[in-house]
Amino acid sequence: MNKVDRNRYKEYIKCANECLANRVYPLSIANGTQDGDIYVDGKGCVLFWHYCGFAYISGDVSADALEEVYRNFLVSDTERRFLLITDSKSVSDYYSGRDLLRVDKRIEYTHSGILEKQLELDDCFVIERITSDNICVIQGRITPSFSWNDSDMFLRNGFGFMARSKEDGSFAAVAFSSAVSPEEVDIGVETTETYRHHGLASYLAYKMCEEIIRQGRRPVWAHAETNTGSQKTALSAGFKPIGINTVIQKK
Repeated sequence: MNKVDRNRYKEYIKCANECLANRVYPLSIANGTQDGDIYVDGKGCVLFWHYCGFAYISGDVSADALEEVYRNFLVSDTERRFLLITDSKSVSDYYSGRDLLRVDKRIEYTHSGILEKQLELDDCFVIERITSDNICVIQGRITPSFSWNDSDMFLRNGFGFMARSKEDGSFAAVAFSSAVSPEEVDIGVETTETYRHHGLASYLAYKMCEEIIRQGRRPVWAHAETNTGSQKTALSAGFKPIGINTVIQKK
């Protein structure tokens, strides 16, 4: 497959909208909001590979295209991780049973846009919007650096909130825009181990939903099928499951 020049990304907005498994990540690339790569096979197949490693395929997906994705991305050593996320049974069937691959499930959620009463915040914490002054204190795996190439791009095109301890100002939790498109925002959440079980993830997820809806966009959420903690947070913030996708990656 051939890599598309970044100056041509907007030509693939329509194809990004056709990624039924998830549109927000492909659209964030096509619109130039976040970093990622677009590849085409010249026969109607388009592959979107987000900076965070999530990949989506759309268009006329042939067996030849899937085999090329297998050889060049799924089992090769790539510059960053490669997780192919699909709702297509034919795509998942094509890769099923291959020894080098792991196949998992991912639950996708949407939000009605109606917010219930927000949970009470433990008075040991203070909430701050993420800015250039405090982004450096954020720690963990699912943080803005997970899906944004640099903090300047995040602060320009994304947003989020963090919780800090009132006692010493230490970082406790964060919720942020993991992917952004004109219509949707996917939410990422991380709580440090020290401050878990204080309801911070649910509180910040709700606050993100509030901000996203205020912007006229739709909050979306997704997690690995086995991640019961993320499931609990999603449901507490008003999300409803809409489907289960397949995630294909190298073992």
